[in-house]
Amino acid sequence: MDPKELTKKIKNYAISHGSELVGVLSPESIDSYPSYWIGWQIQERSKKTIDYMEDPRSILVLGYHAFDDIHEAQIAHNGKIEYPVYDRMRLYARRVMRKLERMGYKCIIYPFNLSQKKMAQLAGLGAMGKNSLIINPKYGPWIRIQSILTNAPLIPDKEFTDDLCGECTLCIDACPTEALEPYKVDPERCLIGIKEQDLAKLIEKGLSYSEFRDTPDHIFKKYMPRFTKNSILMCTACQESCPHGQGNRV
Repeated sequence: MDPKELTKKIKNYAISHGSELVGVLSPESIDSYPSYWIGWQIQERSKKTIDYMEDPRSILVLGYHAFDDIHEAQIAHNGKIEYPVYDRMRLYARRVMRKLERMGYKCIIYPFNLSQKKMAQLAGLGAMGKNSLIINPKYGPWIRIQSILTNAPLIPDKEFTDDLCGECTLCIDACPTEALEPYKVDPERCLIGIKEQDLAKLIEKGLSYSEFRDTPDHIFKKYMPRFTKNSILMCTACQESCPHGQGNRV
């Protein structure tokens, strides 16, 4: 199948099977960036696409609109943290992956040691915001990203190069722990940067946030409130303060 026709077919399939946004980038475009240390929950160095697949030709980036606070839920279960929104994202991505596999192509879902946010920008989904999140013109920072590495010959999209932040610093001003600098977040200060095993203990055993980090408990309770007995909602202060995409939230 002609690459242009294949790209259109796969994009339409992704949109009709759950994705709100779809973009494509070449492996070379993300591999051109130097290796860096990935903090947060990963704690490893970034990799190259060749580390995942011998013959990568394209990367699909799928965007999902986090239209409701339920997408921010973190559930503690048996000492681990589960993210319902990730299950939804994986489901939609697997639909696209199965489609490509039926057509004879190889796929790998969510190569997490590749920068998902940088790939989203390179694939045209949005700009990197001062809150260190991808900001889409329609949905603002309320998108979640999933990616598929494949040897399918897809046509890359243009990199998103518009500046959607300008002189705005609302997200930086809104951060309750002062974890933000322009385009950079300190995971040691960000409320959701807490290790998953510590967060699970906090939720399941009723421990205090201050037992794990130097942040007052009332800050944690206000910005990461209990949702159910075994779950909380992630802090979204930097997203709520962003003027982009608010009209599309439920």
